[in-house]
Amino acid sequence: MQNYQPNQEIVQELYRTLILLGAESDVLGVVGSWGNSLPEEDVLASLKAWNLATQNKLSQRTAHYEASFCRAAYDPDGELDIPRVTSTPTRAPRSVS
Repeated sequence: MQNYQPNQEIVQELYRTLILLGAESDVLGVVGSWGNSLPEEDVLASLKAWNLATQNKLSQRTAHYEASFCRAAYDPDGELDIPRVTSTPTRAPRSVS
């Protein structure tokens, strides 16, 4: 891929937006390094890895809460044999740089 330099004013504004949205330091580091110390291929790969890991973490958490809610909604007295969700979500892997 050719040597592309992103518009630094856009990168800085994107960085500010991410801060205001409460982004984690991993994401801020990737975006802040875009065009300086990280080529765009690495930025894209890191952001995709972070998004996938975060999506998986949220899916696991959602499944846990949905199962807990279903158990409470359909078996409030605990009389049915509905298995409990006992797995804990795993920590998302760090993004590659």
